[in-house]
Amino acid sequence: MTNRKGLTLIETVIGLTVIAVAFYLLIAIFITLAPRTARVETLNKKVYLAQEKMEEYLARSFAQTVTGETSGAFSGSFSNYQYRIIVTQVATGDLNTAVGYNTPFKNVKVRVWGGQPDAASTVEVVSLAISYEIQ
Repeated sequence: MTNRKGLTLIETVIGLTVIAVAFYLLIAIFITLAPRTARVETLNKKVYLAQEKMEEYLARSFAQTVTGETSGAFSGSFSNYQYRIIVTQVATGDLNTAVGYNTPFKNVKVRVWGGQPDAASTVEVVSLAISYEIQ
């Protein structure tokens, strides 16, 4: 019997082939995950901006939350995102349907869209403004 030390050429080629296949699979996974990560990041930014705009709007008094629509764009590094605030008077029985008269309830919706990628999707945050004063 001979005492062999090291690897043969065939063993080395098989080992390199297994490593190459493993690297190919890892690269393929990362390539497919990168666009998804960018879409999730854009979605998170839209949710953050919508919540920020909602908090800013609800910090006003009930009388200052004027019924109607307000649109605009964010500034700074978020300048490619736009928003729309929709305020409607709603009744106690149905807090989602607008009524044509003053009530102590206002449905406030903030919609945010824009950004890249997946600029077509819109995020909407909805809240209710309530007045405890007798009108």
